[in-house]
Amino acid sequence: MSSSVGVAVAAARPYRVFIATWAGWMLDGFDNAIYIYVIVPALTELLPQSGFVADHAHIARLGGLMFSLFMLGWACSMFWGWCADRFGRVPTMCATILIYSIFTGACGLAPGIVSFAIFRFLTGFGIGGEWAAGAPLLQESVPEHLRERLSGWLHTGTPIGFLLASAAALVILPLGGWRVLFLIGSAPALLTIWLRLGVPESRRWQEQRCAKGSRARVRDLFAPGMSRTTWSAALMMTCLIFGLWSSTFWIPTLVITWQRAGGASVADAQYLGSLSGLILSVGTLAGCVTMPWIVRWIPRRKSVATVFFSGALICNVTSYFGIVVLLKSLPLFLITLPLLGFFTSGVFSLYTIWLPEMFPTMQRALGSGFAFSFGRVLGAAGPSIVGALAAIFGSYPLAITAVSLIYLVGLFCVKWAPETAHRALQR
Repeated sequence: MSSSVGVAVAAARPYRVFIATWAGWMLDGFDNAIYIYVIVPALTELLPQSGFVADHAHIARLGGLMFSLFMLGWACSMFWGWCADRFGRVPTMCATILIYSIFTGACGLAPGIVSFAIFRFLTGFGIGGEWAAGAPLLQESVPEHLRERLSGWLHTGTPIGFLLASAAALVILPLGGWRVLFLIGSAPALLTIWLRLGVPESRRWQEQRCAKGSRARVRDLFAPGMSRTTWSAALMMTCLIFGLWSSTFWIPTLVITWQRAGGASVADAQYLGSLSGLILSVGTLAGCVTMPWIVRWIPRRKSVATVFFSGALICNVTSYFGIVVLLKSLPLFLITLPLLGFFTSGVFSLYTIWLPEMFPTMQRALGSGFAFSFGRVLGAAGPSIVGALAAIFGSYPLAITAVSLIYLVGLFCVKWAPETAHRALQR
């Protein structure tokens, strides 16, 4: 009897780990997405209180700057990767979730633009570490025949979190305002209780930790035989993150501004802005769900190259320049958003599988965290550059079209990355 119970518990453990890491990533996505929907009402209220005029130019510049500060905080996830390799995956996940929950709620209490900026930076600091600990925990805790599929599906938490944030914005913004939405974002703190009590630590990490000399060291990422892997991963993530946030961050603002210029009411414009995020998330979810099957049969480099090319030429140029600038059709633009989400955001599901495969156990969280951190440091400039160019050009679509060429750079980075298809996870 006890033997059968033990087998049942062992069989349930991988799915318990998946649910925990997925829930953390979903709530991460929710807190991450809130800002996209409140940028206009939040800055409209906070800028005058801090001595700024809440006009289009200031919202564009400072809105991009606020998000860049968030991304810089997110870029500190290499620290959390080091913690996850040194102290364990589960306690590190708990710490990151607690931090981003507390400071997301604090954003709803911010009295001015300076405190709001500080809270956004600290929110990013917490959010950036959740993936660095969660992705290795999942890959190391599930059987090999489930690893690729569950790791790919882990990223479905992001679009579902975005969908929930979009739905919450549709309901709460007209009723309670932007501050209430941020306060709701503190709820993920409750997840840490279950993580500490119900989720086991990675056995593979525990075994490697006991091995002599197995310690996480940053210099090991740049040792002979590892430096090429580290830099190729970091440069690919730079192109992905820069392109993603440069193109999708401004979508609700673009739709709201477009509708207001056409005479729509504030409520109607905000409704369409939130709806655009919902539509985008549907495409992202489709990309995340299908990506594990795509990479199962196609070598990683080919799938990544296809996504880069498609995201750069088909989605960004066609959607922003072709449809918005030339055709000036909002319905057509909304129709293309699922494709935009599929190619520019769904591709991150691939990297949830690929990045942890590139590094051995005691450098897995650190290496993955460094790749994301490096990408976020440079990618953090994307929204600010778009905001600055939009203020100069008087057009978000033209600015986004210009910076989306970063995807072409990514094509040259892919060929330097290691091929890990159909290989077992490194020890």
